[in-house]
Amino acid sequence: MKDYIRILNYQPHTVSKEFIADPNRGLNTFFSFHPLTEVRQKLHLLLRAWLRQVNVYAEPSDISSMLLFQEQLIEFMEVSYVKGVKDGYLPKPVNHPKN
Repeated sequence: MKDYIRILNYQPHTVSKEFIADPNRGLNTFFSFHPLTEVRQKLHLLLRAWLRQVNVYAEPSDISSMLLFQEQLIEFMEVSYVKGVKDGYLPKPVNHPKN
């Protein structure tokens, strides 16, 4: 665990030691407070707020970079959720296929 803490210390972080020891617990906690549909909506709202804030000063490359970041972050959250369901530490959604 010390190696992971050392790696994270190169960048500011707020990850607790218990989540470093058991990342599945961290993902479970996150998705317990923020269902996947809400995560997508909140990320869209954050992007829209950012666009309103910087619309006069933003470079087109900054806007396209932020759009790509948003898409990749949503994809990352979706993959994390699927991993949690497959590994069994997140409950299957009601409309989840049987197989």
